[in-house]
Amino acid sequence: MNRLLALCLAALALAGCKGMPLSPFVAPRVTGRVLSADTGAPLSDVKVTNLGHVGESSRTLPPKGSELLVSDYPVRTDRDGRFALEAVRALTPFRGARWFSVRLCFERVGYQRLQASYSSANLSANSPKGEPLLDAGDILLQPAQR
Repeated sequence: MNRLLALCLAALALAGCKGMPLSPFVAPRVTGRVLSADTGAPLSDVKVTNLGHVGESSRTLPPKGSELLVSDYPVRTDRDGRFALEAVRALTPFRGARWFSVRLCFERVGYQRLQASYSSANLSANSPKGEPLLDAGDILLQPAQR
């Protein structure tokens, strides 16, 4: 009887425990708006790409299969110039993996390419699910030289 009681108490205790996820966030959800620097008008169809973490050495070897699986695909701005890059998790048994900075690239025909870096100091908040949120604000693209 004591064993059954101890087993039930242990099961209740374990059911009430909240474990740490094995997949911490390695990149935040990034939102913002892209505008034309000369007119201030929103720019649609701007390609926004996460280039990875600032400080990574440039690669001399082609990426491995697993690196291709976790690579971010570019997103496009909507007609109001807004974009949203989803947060990224990485499966790791060690809690040391996290993000420190994000480097974004903005490209559109007729405008100069722009790269911008953001660090964890730019975090605006966390979502209720614990997802880190970064608001990049208004990004101004300069028209290309003719």
